[in-house]
Amino acid sequence: MREYQGAYRDALPADPAALAPARHALRAWLAGGGLSEDDVQDVLIAAGEACANAIEHGYRGSSEGKVLVHAVFEAGRLEITISDRGTWRPPPADRGSRGHGRLIMEQLMDKVTFEGTGTGTTVRLVKDLPSA
Repeated sequence: MREYQGAYRDALPADPAALAPARHALRAWLAGGGLSEDDVQDVLIAAGEACANAIEHGYRGSSEGKVLVHAVFEAGRLEITISDRGTWRPPPADRGSRGHGRLIMEQLMDKVTFEGTGTGTTVRLVKDLPSA
């Protein structure tokens, strides 16, 4: 797994219909890196949630934007970055029955960070890999 070369890159339209094809492409790339099926599932769920949030919250119904996905295996870990150029909106104090995506990402990945600025949001997902 550590010798796996090449980064994964994708630019999804801000359209929920783009999520399934993107998930299939990321799955194929992850399989080439030797991850277990459980780890692949965890990564796909977390990355899918981050992409869906970028589409729903970052672009708020506008299909004009792009969601950028970059993934790389390096230094004993998998790192995936999902970015949008939409507008940042902090989570509401009362989430009601929604707003569990962040918790899901944090439970499935070893490290999750969020950076929201005036020019968009970046979510970084890290999965530590077992020693070879």
